[in-house]
Amino acid sequence: GHLTDLIYTEKELVQSLREYIKAEESKLAAVKSWANKLDALTRASTSDPEGYLGHPVNAYKLMKRLNTEWTELESLVLQNPSDGFISNISTHRQYFPDEEDATGAAKALMRLQDTYQLDSEAFAKGKLPGMHSSALLTVDDCFDMGKTAYNEADYYHAVLWMQQALKQLDSGEEAGVSKVDVLDYLSYSVYQMGDLPRAIELTRRLLVIDSSHERAGGNLRYYENLLQRQLSEMNKAYEPASEEPIQLGTYSRPKDHLPEREVYEALCRGEGL
Repeated sequence: GHLTDLIYTEKELVQSLREYIKAEESKLAAVKSWANKLDALTRASTSDPEGYLGHPVNAYKLMKRLNTEWTELESLVLQNPSDGFISNISTHRQYFPDEEDATGAAKALMRLQDTYQLDSEAFAKGKLPGMHSSALLTVDDCFDMGKTAYNEADYYHAVLWMQQALKQLDSGEEAGVSKVDVLDYLSYSVYQMGDLPRAIELTRRLLVIDSSHERAGGNLRYYENLLQRQLSEMNKAYEPASEEPIQLGTYSRPKDHLPEREVYEALCRGEGL
């Protein structure tokens, strides 16, 4: 199918990338060789310019270098080994999935997560029903899953995936995304799920890392004032956020507008009716 074709396309692009790297390294080695040779020559010529030019051969070779050899070096430097790789990737780009396809794939994983009631950690570790091989999700993968949900105003899944990204960051995994960015999305998503104490706690944690984060500072003041008003109206005392980490079941998934979806999910889990 189409996805199988994409696997082989990616393999071909990796090979093309390796060929580009090899060509780039070969070009760099040639330039370094030129630099080393010319470095030695200029050290000799500048140590005693008059004596150096007093030899007719040296004068000739200086003229020759500047007339032809530096021009050859210029041509070498201007060579672009990336042309073949760029051409190859441009040819295949028409078959690449677009943003809509990538979003659809992320949503499909979330539907699978809901159907089999899997927490994000199980997903991240590749522990899926019926799967004998593993495929791990990195911090950046989890963040992108959470961001996809966030952009769809699906704060339930945004919380689950941002929490997993944070957990993996806390464990020391390296990532392109920062802990500040994860906490920014997570705290607001938790707020959208109605958990003000935890939203406040997460926002405070963000500000410990980056005290100049203006949006987080504004959000914290808003959350604290909102919670104070709510507690005052209900005549309740403040209760700190639960120390239990966010996991599957911490928040309820919003009811789907398609009641048959829950029936389908139960059947997939083998629960019957």
